[in-house]
Amino acid sequence: MSTDEGTSPVTVDRAPDGSIRRPLLLGATFRILAAAQRPMAPAEVLRLVSEQVSPTAIELSTNNSGFRRMETFIRFASSWARVVGWLSKADGWSLTDAGRAAMDAAASDTDLYSTLTRQYQAVVRRRKREGPTAATDDLLRAALDVIEPGMWTSLTDLAQFTGRTFQNVSGAVTGTPHPAAHRVLTAEGSVPTDFRWADTSRTDDPADVLRGEGVELDENGRASQATRLTSYDLRELLAETTSPSTRRAWLVRGNNVNGKNLVPTWLTRGSVSVAASQIRSLDLPLTRAEIVAVVEEDYAQKSYNTRNEKVTELDLFINRIQVGDLVLVNDGGSFYLGDVTGEVTSVRSSDDRSNLRRDVTWRNADQPVDLTDLPAALKPKLSSQHTVIDLTSELAALAGLVATGVEEETKAAKTAPTELVLRPATDDLADRLLVDRAWVQSCIELLRDRRQIVFYGPPGTGKTYLAQEIAHHLTDESAVKLVQFHPAYSYEDFFEGYRPVAPKDGSATVGFALTPGPFRRLVDAARENPSTPYVLIIDEINRANLAKVFGELYFLLEYRDRAIDLLYSTGDEAGFTMPSNVFLIGTMNTADRSIALVDAAMRRRFAFKALHPSVEPTRSMLRRWLDRKGLPATTADVLDHLNALITDEDFRIGPSYFMRDDVHRDGGLETAWETAILPLLEEHHFGEGFDVTSRYSLSKITARVARAAVPPETPDPVQAADEAADPVP
Repeated sequence: MSTDEGTSPVTVDRAPDGSIRRPLLLGATFRILAAAQRPMAPAEVLRLVSEQVSPTAIELSTNNSGFRRMETFIRFASSWARVVGWLSKADGWSLTDAGRAAMDAAASDTDLYSTLTRQYQAVVRRRKREGPTAATDDLLRAALDVIEPGMWTSLTDLAQFTGRTFQNVSGAVTGTPHPAAHRVLTAEGSVPTDFRWADTSRTDDPADVLRGEGVELDENGRASQATRLTSYDLRELLAETTSPSTRRAWLVRGNNVNGKNLVPTWLTRGSVSVAASQIRSLDLPLTRAEIVAVVEEDYAQKSYNTRNEKVTELDLFINRIQVGDLVLVNDGGSFYLGDVTGEVTSVRSSDDRSNLRRDVTWRNADQPVDLTDLPAALKPKLSSQHTVIDLTSELAALAGLVATGVEEETKAAKTAPTELVLRPATDDLADRLLVDRAWVQSCIELLRDRRQIVFYGPPGTGKTYLAQEIAHHLTDESAVKLVQFHPAYSYEDFFEGYRPVAPKDGSATVGFALTPGPFRRLVDAARENPSTPYVLIIDEINRANLAKVFGELYFLLEYRDRAIDLLYSTGDEAGFTMPSNVFLIGTMNTADRSIALVDAAMRRRFAFKALHPSVEPTRSMLRRWLDRKGLPATTADVLDHLNALITDEDFRIGPSYFMRDDVHRDGGLETAWETAILPLLEEHHFGEGFDVTSRYSLSKITARVARAAVPPETPDPVQAADEAADPVP
């Protein structure tokens, strides 16, 4: 696609399906940038594109946020081009060498657009493989790209839009060289206290810069909410590159509207509504900016938080809910599902409780769904205090909950997530572990039922090995993570906490960012793949202060269907939930701490599975290993005799010490006895005042094993005297 076409106007008829002509708009943008001798301001590019392509009616129409659809697409396409390296946004828009090469190589506008989307999706997939944080880096940059002069957004909006935590977004934005960084404010419109310019030589006040760009600030330095881009605006702005809006699902609260339950009225009238008791009669439709202006004036006596919540509530109901969407309402524990069939209308309400209404066809007005029958993933969202709540993530489950026909049921079944399945035990797995298949299956069933189990027993009983093998049998390698607890381990190490980050852009200042720990990363990955089991193995779980390490997560281990605020939550975010596909397997060394000393909180949340040398499956493990190796069972007999001398089962010796090839070479058993077995027994009998080396002499035990193998016909007086002189301690 050559640039020889110049910049003369191009007239193309409206696309037959009424959609935006994305390839044409992208091609025109690239031709304009290719002909430019300098970086161009976005507004200048948009003006020239409009002159070139003769925009259609749909391209000139505005979305619910008041932005032209053509301009919105071009801005977002520019973000895609920047991500793949085709476009630079330093001091304006300009094509890179890679962008010019891609343009020259493209046979047509359609070819250029297809190549761009294909390369961008490849970057997205790579980012997802790199981890949740990397996957949202481009999303955050894309959001910053659409915050033009005269607009601003908040850290909270960016957190909600990207799915990151408030602190994570704050750390990413602070000091970033992005030209829109100073347009990211607090929710009330103030410049964040930790804001700093990426260019350390800059000393100008960001508030003055915002004023110069056209943002109105009050006497307290707070930006006008009328120019704020919320998370919903960002979603709409960045969604224009996809096909027309997909169906969404919503919860609208009506069981306590200014003290009255409106749900029975909604079911009777076939409608749903929100209150706007202190707002003038509205001339619909309204953009979000217009809603902000109305609320700022009519709710002037209310707090900024109340005004923000009212703006969001009205914007969702007026602009985001669309005909064809699903709507869920509840009267106590009874839930009703309906299809939105009418556009929003503003009516005079006698009690000012239902000023804004939409028609709804209820699916189950006479047969409510009980709270207990709702999808498990939906229940935590019900704890939100907002009036209108987006439930689109559970659309498939909701659509199938009260289906209206075969087509609906089939569609719901196709879009519903794959059921979580734990692979059953196999003979091959049991043989590899040297245990019975029934025992392995009991562990898997216990995990399915309880989600958390602990293997406990003395040293050398194979606890960690069994945990790893079972975990890797249940799921993929990438879905298993092992951590080891120790006395200094903390919540910040385990889940998330602030960690130093390297200075940015040559700054000498070391900052701190909220950094995910291994469990947080595993949970985030599990949430993205609900049909895949994710297993965290916690080795030596009893060596850490569990209340300190787990913190509020203890609650979620028991109540997976509840939401809580995390330790480092700002309160602006939705509550955190524990996905049902997260499993924990702990190992506990009873030589360090008896299970009797485990606190009640841990006992209640974990199932415990014993692994003792005198009890199956551990008891037969060494004999099976020796048989497989073609070795005599003498070593297993030695271990049995040794453990018979140890009265405390928590200190008996496990078979793993003897399941190494070097133990069965010449002198190997003696070396293992001297360097591994006797030191353990010395620790066990510390302070008891008897000779451990003599009591647990390998030569004496092997002699007894030999005599036991060939029992004499008559009592041996020498053996009797020897055993009398060496009683069991």
